[in-house]
Order: sequence, then C-alpha cells, then structure tokens
Amino acid sequence: MKKEILVFSLGGSLIVPDKVDYRYLEKFSKMIKSLTKKYKIIIVTGGGKTARNYINAIKKEKLGEINESLVGIMSTKLNARLVSGFYKI
Repeated sequence: MKKEILVFSLGGSLIVPDKVDYRYLEKFSKMIKSLTKKYKIIIVTGGGKTARNYINAIKKEKLGEINESLVGIMSTKLNARLVSGFYKI
C-alpha cells in the first residue's frame, strides 16, 4: 500500500528568526519522525531573514535581479540543508 504524502512549508523565519532556533527544529523533527511510518514527508523551506538581508544588500548595490534571485535560492538551500541535518540525511 502506498503511503499518503504530507507536505510541510517551513518558512525561513521559523528556522532562523534571528539565530538558528534549535529548540523549534528539534520539536519539528520529532513530530515529522513520528509521522514517517504512516506518511511520505516532503518539507519545503524558505530563505527567511537571511535571504532578505542578502537580497537587500544586492539591491542597494544595484547588482541586478539575477543576483538577487541566486542569493535567495542559495539562502533557501542553506536552510534546507540545515533542516535536513536534523534527520541525519
């Protein structure tokens, strides 16, 4: 029998409000791990404040939308890598 899929959108501001919120990530990780027996889990992360800070710096220097997009993508990937670390992936 196929597992149902659950998708979670985890905003970057939840992951790193001002600094990495280990407590939140640990609680989130435990909840997700409890669901993995019954569901296939997909977690989508955002770039959050990290992305906004870098994008604003690029805007200020007028380095172009492509660079803004690339920094936003990399910030999102950074947060995704951090979250995945809580699952020993």
